Amino acid sequence: MEELKKLLCQHQQRYPQLEPVDLVKLIYQNEFGVGHFIGDEGASLARLEEELARSEVDIPPGELFEPIGGGLVRLQLPALGDTLPATTANRFFLLTANRQKGSMTSFEEKLAILQELYPTEDLQSFLADYKQAGYPPISHSPRYKEHYTPSYRVVSSTFAQFFPVFKQIEQLLAAGRPRVLVAIDGRSSAGKSFLGQLLKDVYECPVIAMDHFFLRPEQRTPSRLSAPGGNIDYERFQFEVVPNLKANQPFSYQMYHCQQNSFTASPTIASHRLMIVEGSYSHHPTLAENYDLKVFLTVSPEIQKGRILKRNGPLMLKRFVEEWIPLEERYISALDVSRKSDLILDTGA
Repeated sequence: MEELKKLLCQHQQRYPQLEPVDLVKLIYQNEFGVGHFIGDEGASLARLEEELARSEVDIPPGELFEPIGGGLVRLQLPALGDTLPATTANRFFLLTANRQKGSMTSFEEKLAILQELYPTEDLQSFLADYKQAGYPPISHSPRYKEHYTPSYRVVSSTFAQFFPVFKQIEQLLAAGRPRVLVAIDGRSSAGKSFLGQLLKDVYECPVIAMDHFFLRPEQRTPSRLSAPGGNIDYERFQFEVVPNLKANQPFSYQMYHCQQNSFTASPTIASHRLMIVEGSYSHHPTLAENYDLKVFLTVSPEIQKGRILKRNGPLMLKRFVEEWIPLEERYISALDVSRKSDLILDTGA
């Protein structure tokens, strides 16, 4: 609720011509996001393209995303320019709309906060009528539209957080390359798998996990493990995956399962203009030259440990701290992995 109070004050200062309905709309979006499921992607894209075509409002640099709390932002269409095509921006919107949820109880609690901050008769009158109507989605006030010409889409804040990745991918795709290969490396719990899945959701592209290429027991010799990054089977990755990443045809590879010490065939990897490799050691020097974009995700040790504890529990945290994190840090340091990456993002910032 403190976040909401701060947002309400910020919006009133930034948009002094707003009316009570505009603050209520902000709270509605904060709680429910778009507020409805989007079933027709084509129709949604057509509306977006039409709105982009008539958008003429000047937005200050750096204001592409406006936070509205609840893990959401407003993607300001006039500031979009040519950084993203409408198809990708529309995917941001659809994925957010079709996942965002909220509760009426929480919404009413937030409306109570608004009434504490602004106990005006206009607001009380509006909220009484609004509640009687069943709290439907609402539009901005005519005065707000006149002064600010709002033109945006509500999207998840994760798209803002990883926007530099999307921007560079779009630049590579726009350059006309037949295939764009992206590798996501970084520290444990920095969000490598999360980003890989996010890219898969937006572009519907294949993602290959480096976790499938850890060493088998017989490969874990002292000499191999003493080499920075040596605990990954980069030779098998080179043989089974790299040639197929560049070929315009479906393929499959063998996924190694450490706990069972066994292999299973991967699902068929369909040919796609964008291919993603995610996981620790994906930027190993024997592999790095194959990629068009190398993304490195980092996070502070404190946040890293907190995420691992929440995700894996105290016993696994101990193994991470004593075994796997030191191996990763030696690889990152000895091979200068982060500096040799094209893009570095701190996901704990």
